[in-house]
Amino acid sequence: MAGGDFPPVAVATGRDREADEQLLKKQKPEPEQPQPQPAAEEAVGVNPLNPRYSEYDPKQREHVYTRFCFDPRLDLNKESPYGPMRHTHKTFGEGFPLSHSANILSVKIVSSDYGYPLNVYGTVIARDDLDRKCVYLFRRDKKNRQSITSEDNSLILTGPKRGLALCGSLFFEINLKVKDVHGREVKDERLSKGMLQINGIIRQTSNFEYGVETDMLVSMHSTLEMNFAFVRDAVEGTVGIRILEGPVDFHGKIIATTTRVLCETVLHDSRANGLLTAGNNQVMQTACRVVCVSVGEMLLVTVAPEGGDELSHHTVSSTCYASENMVCGNYKMQLKVTWSIVM
Repeated sequence: MAGGDFPPVAVATGRDREADEQLLKKQKPEPEQPQPQPAAEEAVGVNPLNPRYSEYDPKQREHVYTRFCFDPRLDLNKESPYGPMRHTHKTFGEGFPLSHSANILSVKIVSSDYGYPLNVYGTVIARDDLDRKCVYLFRRDKKNRQSITSEDNSLILTGPKRGLALCGSLFFEINLKVKDVHGREVKDERLSKGMLQINGIIRQTSNFEYGVETDMLVSMHSTLEMNFAFVRDAVEGTVGIRILEGPVDFHGKIIATTTRVLCETVLHDSRANGLLTAGNNQVMQTACRVVCVSVGEMLLVTVAPEGGDELSHHTVSSTCYASENMVCGNYKMQLKVTWSIVM
């Protein structure tokens, strides 16, 4: 046999040929099945944090904490049972230590990867030193989204329902989503998700300067801005307004300010919240009704009916129960502030 020559090959019969074809099929490798693509968080590695409290943030390009993680026994979704005015009728001795607090003035989406307008839903939750359970500042589902048309729009806050107790730190969990933008669905509905913290210990020093403070959360597909004011030795004022005479529906704005930090806490704004209809006993259920002030401060409540030139300013002391009647535009109202310590 000459070098390189192959031996003669016999012609196979029909049955042998069929058997050979079957053998070739068995020997031929199976085509590769498409494998599922790894998620973004898997693509950058294993989550080094506890997955119960964290997830991957595409804007930060790392895993971040999105939930309160310091108490493994805590039910993260349980709402705090404590409301306002819990200690209104209790007496405390002189020198009783008071808790500090903070007033949350506004929460805004000041930058959006999706642009504007946005239809936002989700939650903003506060966890204070009283029980670390959920105190809602903002809560909307998909069917009740808020339209955000620009970076100047604030979320319509409906809380906190009571004064927030601040001894160590306040923690805030933000979980905001968008369903669609400009009529099209988005791949990632997570608009803003993460945590913010107000450290009360560093703010308790005697040389702390009071004023409006700002904290930012850069996460997911946006930048969120929270404006707040720290309140030392806080008492909680629950504002109630009753219509004595005039239209049942209120169109206008109701705001509260304190004498130490002249910043507005919006209790109601009919342009954002819609008209306010008096309920039982003609009492108006404002979106927010709790403001904290330091002992010795004054609380200024301003009622401004829409279209009217007259504003009614009423100042009440933070150390006493107050109820006053006022005439404001076409309305005669009774303003009542009920006080309680924060703890």
